[in-house]
Amino acid sequence: MEFNTPYLLLNVVIFIAGLAVLIKGSDWFIEAAAGIARKYNVSELTIGLTLVSIGTALPEWASSLYAAFANHPEFIVGNIVGSITTNITLILGIGVVFCGCLFFSRKLLTRDVLIMFGVFLLTAALVFAYKIFSGTYQIGRIGGGILTAIAVWYCWHLFRQPEQETSECELEEAHRLAEATRNMSFVKCFGLLFLGLVMVVLGSKAMLDTVVWSAAKLGVPTIVISMTVVAFGSSVPELAVTIAGVTKKCHDMALGNVIGSNTFNILLIFGTCSLVRPVSFGSTGAGMVNLGIMLVAGAALVALMYVCRDRLKRSGGILLLTMYAVFLAYNCRHFFGA
Repeated sequence: MEFNTPYLLLNVVIFIAGLAVLIKGSDWFIEAAAGIARKYNVSELTIGLTLVSIGTALPEWASSLYAAFANHPEFIVGNIVGSITTNITLILGIGVVFCGCLFFSRKLLTRDVLIMFGVFLLTAALVFAYKIFSGTYQIGRIGGGILTAIAVWYCWHLFRQPEQETSECELEEAHRLAEATRNMSFVKCFGLLFLGLVMVVLGSKAMLDTVVWSAAKLGVPTIVISMTVVAFGSSVPELAVTIAGVTKKCHDMALGNVIGSNTFNILLIFGTCSLVRPVSFGSTGAGMVNLGIMLVAGAALVALMYVCRDRLKRSGGILLLTMYAVFLAYNCRHFFGA
């Protein structure tokens, strides 16, 4: 059964409904997983650090994994590269401009953002290495295995993170998630876990089916729609957490959420999807150009954080938003036949 119709507007409705179901299903899945973890005496801190970080990346992971099994690698590339670029330029840009000054801890500066950018560079190296040996730009199963192994190590590293290195806001978020699941029974946890998983699968299918249909109907590459529309939609959880962090003056949570989500997007999603089927960056050139834009956005964030030392200023937010406008202009030109 295909979740699309011959009518464009109705497909837009199906896409939005699928996105909403996917995001809500992801929330329930993470809550249920936190409830089960709590039943096995996993600490609140560990639940918050791991599940909150992975939770905001779950919509991209679910839709990309479904696309891998359905053999639509261009959707995966657009979804992940587009989401990461959107997270850095649009989501962070909005957060910085909104609050005027976004403070961050030394831990984010000397560790997390460098790990994120290092993962970006590793991904580009794997793509170019595959090009040298096989003639096409893609991440093969060996590359997928490397990224997945690093993802496992990164999760293990978060599990071992000492409490004194964690901000009050991170502890508060961990406590909130743990408290929300305190009174859940095993039956309710597993029921919510199953329901969330079903919603994630159905939402992912609805999104993929409508995007593939729309790309064929409009004569636009699937990767372009994924880079713009899908990437923005799947970045809604990061936007929500960033705005919440800025509003509560939990700046580390706002910035750390984006950095952590980007790292998991590459390691977990590109890694597992490449194990299912090698992820090609396409023959149109859009995939490689957007990979370059992602690297520039990541480098810009690192440079801004090192130049500003302990805060991102509104001028930096404006620069990030300008970069998003360039990214959007490059991809949207396809809609007008350029």
